[in-house]
Amino acid sequence: MSTVAKKVRRHGAASQRGAYATEFALIFPIFFLVFYGVLSFGLIFTTQQSLTLAVEEGARASLRYYMPATAGAGFMAQMQGRLEHGCEVAKLRAAWLGEIGGGAVTPTCTASIKGPCLKADGTIDTASSCSATLGTPAAGSSVACGYRQEEMCFATLNVSYAYSANPLVPSLPGTFLVIPEVLSATARVALDPGALQLGSSGGGA
Repeated sequence: MSTVAKKVRRHGAASQRGAYATEFALIFPIFFLVFYGVLSFGLIFTTQQSLTLAVEEGARASLRYYMPATAGAGFMAQMQGRLEHGCEVAKLRAAWLGEIGGGAVTPTCTASIKGPCLKADGTIDTASSCSATLGTPAAGSSVACGYRQEEMCFATLNVSYAYSANPLVPSLPGTFLVIPEVLSATARVALDPGALQLGSSGGGA
């Protein structure tokens, strides 16, 4: 093979390698963004699903909770105890989210009970509505729960997580436009007034 042919061949091979490098430089960013998007939104969905399962478990736990009579539990104290217990269970189920970031950002829980008001004579006023929020004493009339449809009380739990402050994968510049700031889930359950009365009188544990 002549010297000229060898030079042409080497030049062609170098050009081919340069074309491969150019194609890779053009395709890799697109491939990486697609991969990052699938991974990121998959983990967002996982986080949302985890919060949903956690708040549902907390709501069920609030139904099973009873406060012993030795704690001096009245009807409203029993309700506060149910809300507190439900939030504790919900936050425990979602605690793995906070552990990923070293505990800097952890899930938070709010809870409330809403139902008809209790009249001064001890009867249920279905024409008005009262509520009790976790950690906040009921203002004015107390919540009263009965067995009829219009007398039912409902407990609502909400668990939220500041995802943008502690995402499961590091955020890329500009992704804050599509990454949700806060993820949350809510569960609502009807309370059994018989169980509330049993708990306030010391039945169950």
